[in-house]
Amino acid sequence: MLPPAFVGGLPGGMELAVIFLMVVSLALPLLLLVAVVRYLDRGSSNDLEERVANLEGQVDALREELRRRDE
Repeated sequence: MLPPAFVGGLPGGMELAVIFLMVVSLALPLLLLVAVVRYLDRGSSNDLEERVANLEGQVDALREELRRRDE
């Protein structure tokens, strides 16, 4: 005789395996998408660093100009 598929309303081993595989198959593409977006975003950080350096240079130039005006 085979054991019942549900004992007391709880899923058995095979049902849990199917649920696990469904969760993995749904989560894997999402995780891959997040990884790709983070990788592409990390590449633009060099542009951001260049922009920040440029703005810092402009701020220094403006401070120097204000210092000259005050003198």
